[in-house]
Amino acid sequence: MSLIASPVSLDLSTRLRRSRGRSGRVFSINSKLTEPELRLLENAAAENGKAVSEWAREVLIEAAQRTGPDVVLVELVATRMLLVNMLKMIGQTRALPETEYTKIHAEVQKAKRRIARELEEQTQRLNTAKES
Repeated sequence: MSLIASPVSLDLSTRLRRSRGRSGRVFSINSKLTEPELRLLENAAAENGKAVSEWAREVLIEAAQRTGPDVVLVELVATRMLLVNMLKMIGQTRALPETEYTKIHAEVQKAKRRIARELEEQTQRLNTAKES
């Protein structure tokens, strides 16, 4: 990504220290941005103490390596499923024996990634529809 200015100024020793221990980078990608988009990226990079290009490279590589839904989302979905199932039983004034809890927990563990993936896909569809 080539950008005009970086809010982080790096001295020569910092630049040299960053390049030790890795192979040289010879390929680049470019992207056109609006001014607000550029400011957004500059602010995000500055908050992380990095140059925009370095920050963007890390974010892009991390996104490309992601193989499934975010772990936090998966665990949040699991917690929600567990809570809903337990509250349903409590609402029916039924006791919650350990075997029943174990069964609910096993079902949650089995389904949480699929449901989190479905939620991510639904969010992407909604965001795409808003952009159109």
